[in-house]
Amino acid sequence: MLFDVRPKEDKRDLYDRERELSEIRESIDRRVWLSVYGFRRVGKTSVVNVAVNDQRYIVVKVNLMRLYDPKKRRYSRPDFIRVFLEGINEAIRRYTLGGRVVRFISNVLGVDEETFLEFNAVKIGVRLRRFRDQDINSVIREFNQLAKDNGKILVVVFDEAQELMKVNGLNLPSLLHDIYDYCKDTVIIFTGSMIGLVEGMLRGLEYDKPFFGRLIRRVKVDKFNEDQSRDFLHRGFEEEGVRVSEDVINDAVTRFDGIVGWLTLFGAEYSFRVKHGESVDLSEVEGMAINEVKEEFKGFLLGSQSPERYSAVIIALDRLGGKGTLGEVAKVVKALIGETPESRVYEILNRLANMGFIENIDDEYILPRDTPNRKGMLMASREVISQR
Repeated sequence: MLFDVRPKEDKRDLYDRERELSEIRESIDRRVWLSVYGFRRVGKTSVVNVAVNDQRYIVVKVNLMRLYDPKKRRYSRPDFIRVFLEGINEAIRRYTLGGRVVRFISNVLGVDEETFLEFNAVKIGVRLRRFRDQDINSVIREFNQLAKDNGKILVVVFDEAQELMKVNGLNLPSLLHDIYDYCKDTVIIFTGSMIGLVEGMLRGLEYDKPFFGRLIRRVKVDKFNEDQSRDFLHRGFEEEGVRVSEDVINDAVTRFDGIVGWLTLFGAEYSFRVKHGESVDLSEVEGMAINEVKEEFKGFLLGSQSPERYSAVIIALDRLGGKGTLGEVAKVVKALIGETPESRVYEILNRLANMGFIENIDDEYILPRDTPNRKGMLMASREVISQR
């Protein structure tokens, strides 16, 4: 169903995205590593899930959002190993694999095979420090051999890959170099919504020894344009058997500005309420999305080094009509919280852009155009600055 708010797995539940799916599958088939990137809630995870949902692939998904904590600048190595092994464990269960992989991991951890397969957190947790970079490589090599023996390709997905840079003691270039050189039937997919951070990580890899010169292809997942947004809603409501006026459709298209996650949430909530005879207020559904962004962004602000300054920058951009140059933003920030070095405002603006909260186009910094993101970020910023 198009209005299923969970990440999609089946092509029948995914609207369009033919170009992205084709680029991802062709890259995998040619054993080319790739990065799938785009802003928050545009459907990157769904696109990757559908693209790799193919009998020709064995897929290991490492969900690095399980590590994410805006208040932490670094993650412990055992925490990363736990997330990595969770992905391995899920793949073993999904494809009913076992044998050498399970035996190897169990031996390194010093537990029996059943304990690993059950992923007993109490028994495994204290042993995660035993897992070294070379052990990660060995696990990938074993999976690569399994894929080769069965005429398949191993696909390892690092979801929200920018979090890899925050793991203590992880030699990422060396780790990936080993996989690239010795696992010829393995493809790595990096995904990320913090576009600048992901790109910075990939450029660092491509220009750093020992990974220098390796190609990582980029595949961008964009938000929908107006026609796509409108068609998505029409098709979704037709699937649900719900009739909706064009005025409501047009209003939703304007408010949600092609952000697939918001359009899906709107469609799901609107359909549910109509089917149960409840009155539907688009603003109420929009409010749910705004609150989600507010809480998420407030966590980021409070975890930053300068919550007041970050908040002032967002408020300044809003007062400038949603966009402004460095000089314009700096002037408004000064009026809000007093003297702030322009160099510091520049640093904050670029960090916000690198993390995908705002855009930087032609020397202008731009707030999101969709209502939930813009209002949610603004509300969070006002709350934080009022408490200082």
